[in-house]
Amino acid sequence: MNNISIKFLVKSLSVFAFLLFTFYLPTAFAQTSEQTLTATANFKAEEAITPETAIEISLSRALATGERVAVIIGETDLTGLFTQTENRLAYDAKLMPLPVGESKVTVYLVTANVWKEIGHFQLAVAVGSSSQKTEAAAESSGSKPAEDQNPKTEDQPKKVLFGWEKFDFLPSFTVSMKSQPFQSNFPVSNQPTERATFTDFTLSGSAKQEVKQGGFSADANFDFAGSSFKQEALRFGTLGDKAPNIDLSSYLMNFQVGKAKFSYGHTSFGNNRHLVSGFSARGLSVNIPINKYFDVTGGVLNGTSIVGFGNFFGLRKFNHQVQGATLGIEFIPKRQNAMRLEITGFNAYIQALSGVSEGRINDAERSRGFGLRFITSDNSERFKLEAGYALSRFQNPQDTELDPNGNAVPLKPVTRSAHYIETSYQILKDLKLSASKNLNLTASFKHEYVEPLYKSLGAGAGADRTTQDYSLDASIGEITFGYGFNHSNDNLRNVPSILKSITRANRFAVALPLTALIGKAEKPSQFLPRLGYNIDITHQFGAGIPVNGGFEIDPSTIPDLVNTNQSFSSTWQFTKFNFEYRYNRSFADNKQKIVEKNDQIGWTHGFTVGLNPLSTLSFSVGLNLESQNNLELSQINNTKALTFGINWQPFKGATFASNLSNTIAGDRAGTNDNKNTNFDIQFAYNFTKEKSKFRKVGMQSFIRYADTYARIRDFTAITDNRTRVKILTAGLTFNFF
Repeated sequence: MNNISIKFLVKSLSVFAFLLFTFYLPTAFAQTSEQTLTATANFKAEEAITPETAIEISLSRALATGERVAVIIGETDLTGLFTQTENRLAYDAKLMPLPVGESKVTVYLVTANVWKEIGHFQLAVAVGSSSQKTEAAAESSGSKPAEDQNPKTEDQPKKVLFGWEKFDFLPSFTVSMKSQPFQSNFPVSNQPTERATFTDFTLSGSAKQEVKQGGFSADANFDFAGSSFKQEALRFGTLGDKAPNIDLSSYLMNFQVGKAKFSYGHTSFGNNRHLVSGFSARGLSVNIPINKYFDVTGGVLNGTSIVGFGNFFGLRKFNHQVQGATLGIEFIPKRQNAMRLEITGFNAYIQALSGVSEGRINDAERSRGFGLRFITSDNSERFKLEAGYALSRFQNPQDTELDPNGNAVPLKPVTRSAHYIETSYQILKDLKLSASKNLNLTASFKHEYVEPLYKSLGAGAGADRTTQDYSLDASIGEITFGYGFNHSNDNLRNVPSILKSITRANRFAVALPLTALIGKAEKPSQFLPRLGYNIDITHQFGAGIPVNGGFEIDPSTIPDLVNTNQSFSSTWQFTKFNFEYRYNRSFADNKQKIVEKNDQIGWTHGFTVGLNPLSTLSFSVGLNLESQNNLELSQINNTKALTFGINWQPFKGATFASNLSNTIAGDRAGTNDNKNTNFDIQFAYNFTKEKSKFRKVGMQSFIRYADTYARIRDFTAITDNRTRVKILTAGLTFNFF
């Protein structure tokens, strides 16, 4: 361990202790496409829960790569406070109690900065609701609850702490050491010249606090992060070597006065898909209910994401901000979102500044606009409709940094619009087919239109494009079906010199547990597998030949391709044994003129076997066979991959895991041959000890060895390249909270 790492560790602990103290002190004295993803909640709108009741959000499927889920309670993004497993998000209200009153819980699926609502629920939180239920139950049984036998009087003082009716403070921090004491490369020339071996320390921490006094309540969460390795500092990308090793990564302070809510810090606002949609940065957001019919939400945020203590409130740079406000109108306040209209105004001015996790903006940009969003549903929520409209004026103002002499030709501001509509209707709902099987059938339609050159700095919308999507989803007990058709095209103005691209896609999927068809539902057979099949057919082609575009010289440059992809899976699940078989077939049918034979066919067979002889011991073996056939070149490439894994928990808190994989690839003609072998073995241990609310400590440690070997041979060029890398890594983490 070098002196720099030791000094960083001491400095980290000192700085973090100072930050916690400075945070605590003011508060103590402040006594003033695959499958459609859906979400369900474990609470009901008509049943009030206590602020300390844990809530859960369940997802209909696991998240795919590039997908994440966001949960908004009221107008505050509380995703970071949910613990997420594969299909479940849990909120531990003991760490931060739920806000008292009625709140809207909205769940979004986020993909590539596009937020799609997959569920919304009404949450009712009331102080003492548990005791009220107990009292009601006692009355129905003729008994009297213990609280009535010893009733409280008005003269009894309320318990206070530091002058607050409620005061909760929960600090936590984590100190980690990560080390790579050994690395070996073959050939030696591949050895890195820097950091082949290293030992780094990292620090992360948070301070959470909640206070309440009468009609005022507040909660705050500050997160810090640091590293002894300068290149891993939070602001290294913007400040370089001047970046502090320990910095403020994010914070959020929520204040509620009556029903009005204010949020400072890393917050978000906006529900209009094309104008401002879930824009997230450091700044201020508000939610003020005027009465049961009207409410106002809005935000003033920094134009790009920032970290650190500089520009703490995110409002320092007036010409680098995103601003917006929404007036919400509830036409039927007795049932939230029964019929709601949102009117949004938006203004943004963003300079050519780098964000902490984004690339540099090439030029200054400005947009302002107006938007509408309308949502409605029937009493049973079988019918749902959402529609939106946005009008945005975008321009590139003069940037003195990029054009100091003012010689650049200015671009005229462009005003364009976008709109969308989404609707669904549950045609059949829980129609009884048998004692254990209900039939459900839902039809959906989506339409989106974005004019050419449309742009808003508050939302990511693909300009010059229109899309229609039709879908039909059905279920019979555990059996599910889904069909969809999508049609999209660009070049909406039909510019003669631009190619018009059209996409038509059909999709179908079915999930079929054979136990739902064969055998007894109360005693399903383990020998009957779960079957799944889906097929996607996508046709992408160019419409017409652009004028003077060169396409008339070479017609093969006009795209015309049909992709067909089919997948089949079957899974057997036994008590201590499971088996899965997967098959995939793809066919790329090129219909372009002159190159019609440039087609490709591919298939994959996958086998996975799992064995669990003990609750603490499991094995897995996988075999993958893949083939790709280029019909134009008459070339067939084959790949075989074998994997083996073991997971063993010899005692509490300890885990031993090892994986071995071997992949062999080459063409059928024998012109090339590739081999890759990967082996790793790891031992990890962790424990947590809790003495009281503020005295908890946890430790995690691991040591891992990895060995990677690769050999690439080309028999036509007579080359034989071999590489091998051996790496030993270790880590030690302490959690204090």
